[in-house]
Amino acid sequence: MHICILGATGLVGQETFALCRRAFPSADYTLLASRGREAEIAGEPRRVEAASILDGPDAPRGDLAFVALDDEHSKRYVPRLLELGYRVVDKSNTYRMDPNVVLGVAGVNDDLVTDDVRLVANPNCTTIPVTLALGPLDAAFGLGGFAAATYQAISGAGQATLDAFLAGSGEAYEAPSLLDEGLDPKGYVANVVPHNGKTDASGFSSEERKLMFESRKILRRPELATSAQCCRVPVAVGHYVQLWATFARPVDPGVAGDVLAKAPFVRFVEGPEGDGLSPLAAVRDRDRALVGRLRHDPRDPSGRTLCLTVVADNLRLGAATNAVRLASRWAPSSDPDLAVFGAP
Repeated sequence: MHICILGATGLVGQETFALCRRAFPSADYTLLASRGREAEIAGEPRRVEAASILDGPDAPRGDLAFVALDDEHSKRYVPRLLELGYRVVDKSNTYRMDPNVVLGVAGVNDDLVTDDVRLVANPNCTTIPVTLALGPLDAAFGLGGFAAATYQAISGAGQATLDAFLAGSGEAYEAPSLLDEGLDPKGYVANVVPHNGKTDASGFSSEERKLMFESRKILRRPELATSAQCCRVPVAVGHYVQLWATFARPVDPGVAGDVLAKAPFVRFVEGPEGDGLSPLAAVRDRDRALVGRLRHDPRDPSGRTLCLTVVADNLRLGAATNAVRLASRWAPSSDPDLAVFGAP
């Protein structure tokens, strides 16, 4: 099997390569980035070619391709990869809401990734863990709607932004100040800011719209009532989400916990305190959604609304892990933790 990874030098691309080595250890690889060079990819010295080689007559053909690029470059290269015979998992926003493209979450709707499907869109990094938590609860109790507040790590903005954040944090805390007068009030260092990119006439940012609209598509609930508020917090890796989910009938938190304890790719954390629900806990259990703090919302006397917390590694479960698990629907995974039920 031949695998192509576009964006191989980025944070998600490197994680994808590392997971593919576990899932498909006998595969050959073409690693692509904006320019050709020798690079260390997930700890291995590798040759990385310029993505422009796909434009030429001698472009490498293959079996699986993972695209970890921005929307503009995904639009350019995904059709070409399909022409070259690859089955493609695209991690950009380009195809997610296309009604003709599967938007897949392994363990929720991966049954849609059949042999005749050649392109699958990988959801946003908050949507994946949220739907892993809500999917089994929807099946058990009937989800009527949800609201979310997200606290998202800086790595979701890419390598350059993460590097600047880490460097700036080191400088800021060499001489800490209670009020941090010298820092940018719109910046990430020692700050919490709205995730406000591409805010439209509705007042919701693109990140908020992704979580709302993608969840409806994945859960196969186009009329699901959703709302989201997203922000960035000064954390390197790991997204933290608070959910308020309303169901068709009263739900006992203990019963809901039993459902989540059996859910695929979820680790249920018992108890209302939330011990073990944090970004640092997520990066020590990188391929599962950590879910807990189940309790009734006191604003709803009917008992139909639950409060819960979801935490996940945004680079792994929220991106690379899900993509590789989806690909296991097409090609057998040697690592059972990177396979889905029903895969070959």
